[in-house]
Amino acid sequence: MKKKILLLSLLAIAFFSCDKENDTPALFFEGTYQLSRSDEAERPYFFKVMTFSMAGEVLIENFVLGVDSDEPCLQSYDEGTYRLVGEAFKLTLSSSFGPDPAAFEITQGCVPKESLVNTLNTGNMERNGRLIFGDSKESFSLAYECKDMLNTNSICLGPQTYEKIN
Repeated sequence: MKKKILLLSLLAIAFFSCDKENDTPALFFEGTYQLSRSDEAERPYFFKVMTFSMAGEVLIENFVLGVDSDEPCLQSYDEGTYRLVGEAFKLTLSSSFGPDPAAFEITQGCVPKESLVNTLNTGNMERNGRLIFGDSKESFSLAYECKDMLNTNSICLGPQTYEKIN
């Protein structure tokens, strides 16, 4: 009986002392980072801004600086959560706002943020990728997994570098 208890105790110790694969804690950070999509001298000039909170929330805004304007125009924005474990980055979008397709006219110019409508019809949308900070955490490189599926070309651009602006 003592041998069985000793054997069970050793098995329990061995089972519970094994390293878990997910021992790396999730990292949450704060800041606003910008990705430029084209040369600022060229117009229109497109850029993306990602704002992260310590609570794991993210706001992704897409802007354009028009040909005859020095004021950026918000085109669309996404809201959701993020999780960073090591270099594994997971983005879960809960909403995606853009111009109302039924009411949008190209001649309108900038559409006010409050006039944008939620266009995410499928509920939460997840994207997985790899986020690598620069040495000073003033920049990071982000590359999403590329899947050969319809409507995912926008996330198959390869690594993109974001610079901290706030």
